[in-house]
Amino acid sequence: REFGKISAIESPQLPETLPFKASSNSAKEESLQKITKELISLEKELNAIDEKVGDGDAGSTFATGAKKLQELHDQLPFNNDAELLITIGRILARETGGSSGVLLSIMFTRAGNAYKEHQHLGKALNEGLQKMKEFGGAEEGQRTMIDALQPAFTVLAEDGTIEEAAKKAREGANKTKEITNTDFGRSSYLSEKSLKDIPDPGAEAVAKVFEVLTP
Repeated sequence: REFGKISAIESPQLPETLPFKASSNSAKEESLQKITKELISLEKELNAIDEKVGDGDAGSTFATGAKKLQELHDQLPFNNDAELLITIGRILARETGGSSGVLLSIMFTRAGNAYKEHQHLGKALNEGLQKMKEFGGAEEGQRTMIDALQPAFTVLAEDGTIEEAAKKAREGANKTKEITNTDFGRSSYLSEKSLKDIPDPGAEAVAKVFEVLTP
C-alpha cells in the first residue's frame, strides 16, 4: 500500500546498485526464487484487490521488483546476509515504483546495516521495519503491509519458526479486512463499506510470501 508521507519525497541520487561481490548460498537462493516467483504470479490478483481499495497497481509494483531480482540473481551476494539485504534495498529503490517501493528499500537497507551489528536476521528485519515505520508514519492496525510484517518479524526476532511467522502474517493480513478507517493511501478516502472484507494488498502479498517459504 501507499503511505502518506513518502509520496512527496524526492528521491536523492541513488548509490551503486550492486556494490558487493556475488556469492552463492543454495538455501537463500532457493528462498529468493520462491519469493520472486510468487510475487510475479500474484500480479493480477493483487492488482484486482488494489483496484477496489487503492491505485490498482500494487501487484505490478511487487512484480516489477521481483522480476529485477530474478534478472540480477547471478550478481547477488547470497552468502553474506548484510550485503544481500542492502543490495535488495538498492534494487528496490531503483526498480519499484510508488511509496511502497521507497519504504521497502528503506526497510531492507536498514536491516542489512542492523545485521552487521546483531548477526540475527529476525532482529535485523525488525529494525528495518521500525525505520520504515519512522519514515512512512504508519503503525500496525492502519491497513498497510505493516499489519502482516510487524507480527511476522516479531516472531522471527524472538527466534520463532518461519511457520509461526507465516501464521502471524496471515492473521495480520486477514485483520486488514476489518480495518475500515485509515489515514494512509487511497483507502483513507474510501467509505467503510468500500473497504469492508477486502484485505490490504500489501499485507496480502507479505502473507503469501511467508506462506510460500514454509516447508
